[in-house]
Amino acid sequence: MLSPFIQRKLALAFYKYDQSKNGLLEKEDLLLVGQKIADSCGLKEGDQKYQQIMETYAKAWDNYLATADQDGDGKVSLVEFLEARNKMDSSQIAKTKEVNKLMFDCLDVDGDGTISFKEYEAFLKALGETNEDNIKHAFEILDINKDGSISRDEYAKMRSDYGSSEDPEDPSRFFLGTF
Repeated sequence: MLSPFIQRKLALAFYKYDQSKNGLLEKEDLLLVGQKIADSCGLKEGDQKYQQIMETYAKAWDNYLATADQDGDGKVSLVEFLEARNKMDSSQIAKTKEVNKLMFDCLDVDGDGTISFKEYEAFLKALGETNEDNIKHAFEILDINKDGSISRDEYAKMRSDYGSSEDPEDPSRFFLGTF
């Protein structure tokens, strides 16, 4: 059973990804997040990186959220989302970890092996975060080694801990911006 604290963090993620603000997650919501990231980074529809971002967000739906769609209507309610997370087995966790690697790669728009502030900012803005100070604060916290970028390891730890850490002081709570 998910604790109330984990449920709260997951609900926040759910509503940030709910781009249509209809209380349901649909594949189109994830694709819109991907499109916003690509647009914010100056990518055009025909660019290889643009396509990579869109494919990654489609895979996030296919490999994780589609399995949460219990009634097969192409929409995931918050209840379905939380139930799916609660029932995740090892094969689903492995698929999610693989998609998380792809998520890092699509946020690393310049391909330098790290996520810069500008790249992270594009991600948070795509999720609706508009306060520059909040974005800077979150980035500074997620940059664990304080080298001015988020490494693959930092990203993986924060993304994983966001959905599992019970510690209200854990830096991962800022993974999606303001918490």
